[in-house]
Parts: sequence; structure tokens; C-alpha cells
Amino acid sequence: MTARRKWRVADARTALRNVPILTDIDNEQLDQLAGAVDRQHITANEWLFHVGDPSDAIYVIDSGRFAAVGTDGEVFREMASGDSIGDLGVIAGETRSAGVRALRDGVVWRIAAETFTEVLAKTPQLQSAMLRVMARMLRESRSVNISQSPRVVGILATGGAVAAPVVDAITTRLRSLGRTAVVAPPVETTAAAADHGELVEAFSETLDRAERSNDWVLVVADSGSGELWRRYVVAQSDRLVVLVDQSHPPELLERLDTQGPVHLITMTEPDPSWWDVLEPVSHHPGDDAGIAALARRIAGRSLGLVLAGGGARGLAHFGVYEELTAAGVVIDRFGGTSAGAIAAAAFAMGMGAEEATDAARKTIGNVSPLGDYTLPAIALTRGGRIDRIVQEIFGGLLIEHLPRGFFSVSTDMINGDQIVHRRGSLSLAVRASISIPGLLPPVQDAERLLIDGGLLNNLPADVMCADQDGEVICVDLRRKFLPSRGFGLLPAFVQPPGLVRRLLTGTDAVLPPLQETLLRTVDLAASNGNLLDLPRIAAIIEPDISSIGPLDFKKFEAAVEAGRAATRAILEAQPDLVA
Repeated sequence: MTARRKWRVADARTALRNVPILTDIDNEQLDQLAGAVDRQHITANEWLFHVGDPSDAIYVIDSGRFAAVGTDGEVFREMASGDSIGDLGVIAGETRSAGVRALRDGVVWRIAAETFTEVLAKTPQLQSAMLRVMARMLRESRSVNISQSPRVVGILATGGAVAAPVVDAITTRLRSLGRTAVVAPPVETTAAAADHGELVEAFSETLDRAERSNDWVLVVADSGSGELWRRYVVAQSDRLVVLVDQSHPPELLERLDTQGPVHLITMTEPDPSWWDVLEPVSHHPGDDAGIAALARRIAGRSLGLVLAGGGARGLAHFGVYEELTAAGVVIDRFGGTSAGAIAAAAFAMGMGAEEATDAARKTIGNVSPLGDYTLPAIALTRGGRIDRIVQEIFGGLLIEHLPRGFFSVSTDMINGDQIVHRRGSLSLAVRASISIPGLLPPVQDAERLLIDGGLLNNLPADVMCADQDGEVICVDLRRKFLPSRGFGLLPAFVQPPGLVRRLLTGTDAVLPPLQETLLRTVDLAASNGNLLDLPRIAAIIEPDISSIGPLDFKKFEAAVEAGRAATRAILEAQPDLVA
């Protein structure tokens, strides 16, 4: 037997001894099995087998990470070094009840079913051990062997970006939250690798050890580390962080095959083509604040704030944000509908809480934003005042360039779809979200005709909660509606005689004006589902805006104070919100 063959048999023997049904067999039978196994490299995303395949082998994981996938495509178990795969199927002689796919590059030992059956027939000890283990497996769940949370983070430098300072900054932040390791071999070593299998042999065990003993592992591909190593890092990563120091992406990135979310850290203003190529879930400036926000995402502690529509009542959002920031609550992600979209966009721009409130007071509180009435051929207003407000606050900014996460929601009136705006013009995303049907003209966006997002989702908490990187605070304005007593454009204290009212409206009843009815219609059209049914809800703030009508923009200060008061109450009741 060659030295290499002896080494492999010894390794196989160690691996097989970890299999529960083989722990009690003697060394002779173990040697017989060890001499008959095959050692196989399995690349990331490769399937060991699929549901319904014949159970023709047992696999023992030497390195790497694998997922058991049910018939519905959902991962229900993850397996790592030392775990066995497919033993019950071979013992029972049944087809595979689940598929198994490699999450990372790894190595397995394969025991052919016929070899195992042959040893089983000759080994009473193995038969007894097998029965004991099967009985225990029926009593106990082995559904999860290791954490399914994303833990391996690839750091990929592009262009002339240097990874070391960013890696150090991320590591420092993460180590305040949990155990963190860095795998960053010298670029000379990785660049000299001749093939992918060489990297798997050299680093898979190192990566396994690091993952078993840490909460997060950063695997670094710096500039000059070699194309093979860069692809190896991408394949191993549960999430990938791409460092950007140039406006446009190099052609190399078009060949990335990522299996988890991608995040950008930028040292320059990135062109939107980076999003076309990588489809990142978040973008962070390469400063201290941006790296801190990324670290919170990696750790699952990125807090989101989602804001409801409600016309003038949405001004309460500014008071909410003032109190949250004053208490030290750090928000990384913002989303909203209609009035909530205006506030969310201002906060995502990086405006301070007081600065945002002052901007809203100047542009909304001191004017009637819906006061430019016109012949209602398209809508009751021209929308010119709103357009000027949106342009004054948000100008020509792109969502991709915001320092914090943002989305808004609108409705495509052509096909009835909910549109979630995460890219493109910030002004368009906000203006579309506030296009109240009948009150403001719709927004034309290519083939789409966009109106208020509140028709489908007035508080898009479900959109925010789909992001698994942290919890969500909701600001819910869905209170009981108290209609105003005004008549058309007249102030509430001016009431026409009943005869005049009947002549103009057909009824003596004091009913709310048309604009208010349109706004309320939008409120009622949206879902009123229970927010607590959603995952990752950290808090629900409900300002008391019952005395503020949806068009009472002159009650700016009262709306803001309602937001402040409701937030103070929540912070007192939930002090854990302050990290």
C-alpha cells in the first residue's frame, strides 16, 4: 500500500468512527470499510443526490457544509464535518426522502451500499449498533446539527481596493457582538494555486474549524489573490461583501456565482451598473458609519423603521424619529408608503431628525401642498405644489446612492401590482407613492402608471420584515377615522344652510369633503392585518392622531408631538430597543 493510500485509509478510519452506527464495531471491520471508501470533492451548489434517487451510498462529511432539502425545496437540516448522510436510506433500502446539496466546497467519504451491506452481513456488532442508533434517532430529532444563520462572510476586493483596513474595521465591530475569525492567507499563496481542488484540500479544514468555534468567519480575497481563490471565497460564502473603489464594475464580476446576499462597500460614488451586475441587498459607504451598519447586518442587528401613509397625520413620523434618535436607537433601513415614503426618504438621505423635521415644516407645514386645485379632468389638483416639494427635498438623488437603506411602495394602476421602489430616482419613488387617486395625477414610469401605494399596502411592514438581517419598528397610523365637518374648500366653521347643501350635494347631512373621502378610501383599501403575525417585529408605535384630519397640514406641530409622545411611551415600555 502506498504512503498516500495509507494516509487516506487512516483519515477514512477516523471519519468513519464518528458515524453513530459505526462507533461500536471492532477495528477489523472498521479497516475493511475504510479500505473500500472513496474520497470525493464536492463543489459548492453541487447535489450529492436528489429526492427519489436510489439509496446507493452512505456519505461521511470530512469538510464543508451540506443542506438537506425537502420536496418543497426548503432546507430543513444542515450538516457539517463528522456528520453522516443517507445511512437510514441504505439500511431501509428505500429511495432518498430528501435531496442533499453542498453549501460550500467540501470533501466526503463515500461508502457504497453494497460494501456496507456486505460488512453488515458479517458483523453482528454492527447489526446491534445499527438497531440501537435507529431506535435513538426515532426518539430524538436530529433536524439541525449546526446553526443555519449565515456565518461565513466573503470579502472580495475589486479594482484597486485594499481589503485589510475594511476587514479590520468589520472585525472590530463584530467582535463586540460575538466571536469572529478571519481567514486571509497571503496573496502569494493563493495566487500560486494550480486548481480548485488544491484550495479545497488546503483550506476546507481550516474553514470548518473556524466556523465551529466562531459566530462569524470572514474569508478574504484581496487584490492579487488569484482568480481561483476569488472564486473559492465566493463559493464558500453565506454572504458576500464587495469592496468598490471605481465607478463601473470590471468584467470579472459578471462571472460571480453567489449563493447568498451581496453587500457593497463603496469608496467612490458607484454607477447603478453595479446593481445590474450584483443585485446587492444593501450599500454602505466605506466610512465608520457605513461599516458599522454592515456589521449590524452581518450580526442580524440591523434595525428597520417602516412608516404608514395617512396624509397630514404622517407628519407624526418626524416626531417618532426625533425621539428614537435622541434615545440612541440606530436605524439602518427605512421604508414607507405615501406620507411615510416622504419621511423614510428624508431619513435615508442621512438627514438628522431635527433637520428632517425643519425641512418638512418649511415645505409642508407652512403651505397647503394639495391646494393647487384645477378642473378635475385628471385629478382635483395639478400636483405642481407636491412636485416642487419633492424636488426641493430630494432633487436628482438616486436610491442607489443613499447612505442608508430605503424603499417605498406604489401601485401600478394598469395591472394592479404592488411596486416596491428600491432603485432609480428617489423623487419618482416618493412622488409615485403619494399619488392619491383622484387627488393627485398618476406618475408615468415607462409602461407603468403609478398611484398611491396605500391602495395595496399602507404600512409595508411585510416588505421590511422579509429582510432577515434585523428587527423592525412599525409606525401605525391606522386609527379610527373621525371625519371633519368642513364643506368642500370652506373652513369647518363655515357651514352653508341646509337648502344650499341639499342643492349642491343632494343631502342635508354634514359629510366630509371629497379630498378627505379620497384619502380615507386609500386607507380602507389597504390590508389591516395583524402586525404581530409578522416575523421580526420589535415594536409598534401608534401615535394618537385622531384629532388630526388627513388634510390638516396646519396641525404640523400637533402631529409631530403625537409622534414624540407615542415613541416616549414605547421606549419606556421597551428599554431594550436602545442598543
